[in-house]
Amino acid sequence: MRKRLVWLFIGCLLAIPCMGTQIYQNYRPSADWEQSAEGLTVHMKEFGMDRVVGFDEYAVGVLAAVLDTDTQEETVKAMAVVLRTYIAYMSEGGRTPEGQWLGQPWLSAGERLAKGMDEEKLRKAVTETEGRRILYDGAPILPLYCPLSNGKTRNFADVWGGELPYLVSVDSAWDKGSADYMEKVFLSRKKIVRSLAEADGTENAWEQLSESMVQIVEKDDSGYVRQIQIGGQTYSGEELRCRLGLPSACFDYSVRNDGIEFTCYGRGHGVGLSLYGADAMAAEGKTWEEIILWYFPGTSV
Repeated sequence: MRKRLVWLFIGCLLAIPCMGTQIYQNYRPSADWEQSAEGLTVHMKEFGMDRVVGFDEYAVGVLAAVLDTDTQEETVKAMAVVLRTYIAYMSEGGRTPEGQWLGQPWLSAGERLAKGMDEEKLRKAVTETEGRRILYDGAPILPLYCPLSNGKTRNFADVWGGELPYLVSVDSAWDKGSADYMEKVFLSRKKIVRSLAEADGTENAWEQLSESMVQIVEKDDSGYVRQIQIGGQTYSGEELRCRLGLPSACFDYSVRNDGIEFTCYGRGHGVGLSLYGADAMAAEGKTWEEIILWYFPGTSV
């Protein structure tokens, strides 16, 4: 199970957090990257061909993919710093990222125009935060983010194990005001069996689903499912979210009509900065620095 979680961590780390926004998947950074005299050079794969862009162009494309057209300026700046910090984190200590680690959605200039993004606002955010990174004890952090939490962000340790002191649970009550805060998802028994079989490599021959076959074993202090048993097999809440395509690992459930109806709260893994919460803070007059220091306690910028 631990091995499965490692791969789920890599696959869901930064791609899944963007779920629910309008994303164009034509462009993804590959594992091939280098540090040049001008700064970081990211190789973008475009229909099988590498396209080289500098950090500013990379950041603008990612910001356009993960943010909405009406996102507050301070939120855009905060996310520009998140992206710059992420690149710095991956290059710190000679880390070599696999393709999945840089698997951020990215929009070309034409796609940004089609989405209606304000090019000037995006570039201004990148320029005005130039050189700024999020640090903990003088080193770049792993700056995770998600669309919105269930009202409280999660501890890194509760999702993937291990302690990262700046990725701890903080209040994000603004998220409860989102139109996407709650979503009901019904999955048939056949769909669940097929999805879980892909996870553990075994075919579960359930002829029917009953209440006794499904049980939440443990939730974390933020209310997210840590472990759940289905048909005698135990899964982490985050693994189940990824395998079944659920909006969040914070959920209640009911077994009916030979399937399970999940009532999910929040979107994404719930760790780190909440995009919705950050934008609500910006709307209240908070600066990008205040937003970052709220969601990554104990850090400096």
